[in-house]
Amino acid sequence: MELKDIPESAVIQQVKQILKVTGLKIQRINTGCFTIGEGRNRRYIKTADAGTCDFEGYDNIGRFVAIECKRPSGGRLSPAQKERIADINRKGGVAFVAHSGEEALQKLKENHCI
Repeated sequence: MELKDIPESAVIQQVKQILKVTGLKIQRINTGCFTIGEGRNRRYIKTADAGTCDFEGYDNIGRFVAIECKRPSGGRLSPAQKERIADINRKGGVAFVAHSGEEALQKLKENHCI
């Protein structure tokens, strides 16, 4: 399998397994929008703000940690994701993009999250 053939969902599953092994309190955040009700009572519910990362939580010393998963080839951050990652890092948290579970583990170690 070539890098371009690896979907983002596979990267998300890899990172999920890494987080499970580390014991960090970082959870998967599903973003999107859905409707409830009918007719005049119909409402749109947004599950998270634009730019929210795929995984968010805290590390072993209480710092906020966010991980955005992208496929190894061709995955691009939206402007909202770029801003959120920069904002988290600017404010003392740890936020990064991971293209594999191995990369996520390496960055968690580099940032002393584990």
